Amino acid sequence: MRSVKHKLFAPIARKISIGVVIISVLAVAGNLAASAYFSPEKIVEREMTKIAKDYYENYFYENYTEKYLSQKDKLERLEKNGFPYVYLRQLLHYDNGKHADSAPNFRYEGYTCDTNKTHVIFYPTVPYGRTDYRAEYHYECK
Repeated sequence: MRSVKHKLFAPIARKISIGVVIISVLAVAGNLAASAYFSPEKIVEREMTKIAKDYYENYFYENYTEKYLSQKDKLERLEKNGFPYVYLRQLLHYDNGKHADSAPNFRYEGYTCDTNKTHVIFYPTVPYGRTDYRAEYHYECK
């Protein structure tokens, strides 16, 4: 026969055990999600995307693409072939080193991107506006 103590504390112990299991599962899931979000590869991708977007929309488009807007045949060719590569070192140093402070995001212990090989290719798309493009990223990181 079970004691009175056992009858009183058994449901509480069961609830505590279930709570510990749920908290443990949530902690493991949170840890996995955080490590995936903060992995060096993801940080590099986010930073590269941010810098490349700023480069094309606020610098490259104003200085180069607008010259071609009256030459639709050239833009149609560039839509298929893309503009020449823009290397990571160029992205970090254009416009008087605007993004030079982002360089540490491409160098981690055991994971570094080669600034002379990592690049992006921009492809203008119809109607050839400031935000009408697609970007193709090529990473050389180890």
